[in-house]
Amino acid sequence: MVIPRNRTRAAVLVATAALLAGLGGTAAATGAAAAGTSAAGSCTFAHPKTVKTAKVDSINIQLRYSTSTRCAWGRIYHADRGDKVWVDRSSNGGRTWDGPLSLTTVRSGSDTHTASRYDGGYVMRACAWNDETHHIKCTGWY
Repeated sequence: MVIPRNRTRAAVLVATAALLAGLGGTAAATGAAAAGTSAAGSCTFAHPKTVKTAKVDSINIQLRYSTSTRCAWGRIYHADRGDKVWVDRSSNGGRTWDGPLSLTTVRSGSDTHTASRYDGGYVMRACAWNDETHHIKCTGWY
């Protein structure tokens, strides 16, 4: 299922929730996007800093950024098994975006993170879905 672009926030959140429910905790990606690489080089988690935060219910959401590789990723903690995190990427300041990208599910423990993705020329945000309440929240764009 592809989430439509140029929809109201509510419609996008409903579509995202339906997508997440249908995925059953899995996500498929191929090629360079799946590996978190780009023509600019390889994405890593080197020299990270947290650039945006949010909270959905008790889940803390972070958008993390590597200053050395210009890559970003989403992280959640104080989460439960089944909770999900992903990133969205926009080339026009968040008016439209691609996502969910690098969807990741907490399998054990209380935290997880997405793959890192190159963000040169884009703004990004991290989003989380609470498996118990079905609430979704995203950080601001960075």
